Amino acid sequence: MRCFFCKGGLEKGTTTHVVTLEKGIIIVKNVPCTRCAQCGESFFDDEVAARLENIVKAFSSSMMEITVVNYENQAA
Repeated sequence: MRCFFCKGGLEKGTTTHVVTLEKGIIIVKNVPCTRCAQCGESFFDDEVAARLENIVKAFSSSMMEITVVNYENQAA
């Protein structure tokens, strides 16, 4: 597989996903991804993307200005 943006090679890894909302920012650490070795762009599979949506929904209603969440510690 190749990167959608630069056509570089892809490798498995983890990344930090940042979501900016009206109330503040949610930072999700250690998110599994496929990352481009050339440009660094990260890609999520469907399962990870759905889980990220659930994490953001769960924390957005009770968040402070900045909320930091570890992906690995959240239930599916």
